[in-house]
Amino acid sequence: MIKVAFLGTPLIGAAALQSLINHENIKIMVVVTNPDKKIGRSHSILQPSPVAELAQKNKLNIIKTSSINKDVNELKKYKFDYIITCAFGQFLSDEILSLPKFKSLNIHGSLLPEGRGGAPIHWAIINGKKKTGISIMEMISEMDAGNYYSQYEIKINIDDTVDTLFDKMSNLIFEKTALSIVKINDGEKSIPQDKSKVSFWMNIKKQDAKVDFSKKTQEVLNQIRGLTSKPGAWSKINGKIIKIHSAVISENIFCSYEPGRIMILDSDGIQVATGDGLINIKEITIEGNKKTSTNIFCKLDIINVGDIFS
Repeated sequence: MIKVAFLGTPLIGAAALQSLINHENIKIMVVVTNPDKKIGRSHSILQPSPVAELAQKNKLNIIKTSSINKDVNELKKYKFDYIITCAFGQFLSDEILSLPKFKSLNIHGSLLPEGRGGAPIHWAIINGKKKTGISIMEMISEMDAGNYYSQYEIKINIDDTVDTLFDKMSNLIFEKTALSIVKINDGEKSIPQDKSKVSFWMNIKKQDAKVDFSKKTQEVLNQIRGLTSKPGAWSKINGKIIKIHSAVISENIFCSYEPGRIMILDSDGIQVATGDGLINIKEITIEGNKKTSTNIFCKLDIINVGDIFS
């Protein structure tokens, strides 16, 4: 029986945990996840993470903490062969990495050595990649720099967004996690990362999400697709912050373009000039308002043809 301590928080982490739970030769000794979130207008409701909900449903031991490094003694109460993390979001100290009998492993959302860092799924789309995947890797003190074991690819379709890619990734993680851990336990050899091919896809900062309309239309579209619902690509117009959730490339052609200028505004969308054409914005959120389709937004008289996103 392979004994595991699992560390994770969101839905994609729950997919990995479910894979481990389902395997007859894997036993989950303890689950570590972030504390319950306070939600509601008065913040009086506590919402457990998807990983916590799954662990509770399966009557597993749970540690909820915002810093497992500080609560390491809680983890030391359990004996396990492997630590396995997936979308945990906390840096692990060398002390924690050394706790398992065998190895500390991470399920990383890119084909290493490309895409080290905390937002590989977002950046795969933003960077216009045609494929991505997961890497089962050994954790060391340097971020995402350990040797990897199995890698599994996913095709990125032209209409994929970060939301649909997360769903694909979750399905792949559910399918492959337990099988990969068994292979590693049976002696699968690891592969060192090629340092000459390393790239970093770090957590999305506010400025990363600001749309630069001077870029090519496809690049602008990739940014919108790669951010969709959260955190959302954004720009400003007439003093208001606009989040852009969906768009398509326009087939309309003009003799000249000033990037960011609204060229067409009608029920079909907000068509904005880019560095080489037009992007047709279909769904937005105006600060302080709910998400809305642009065919409704164009009737609100907030923007006009000729206005410029900045």
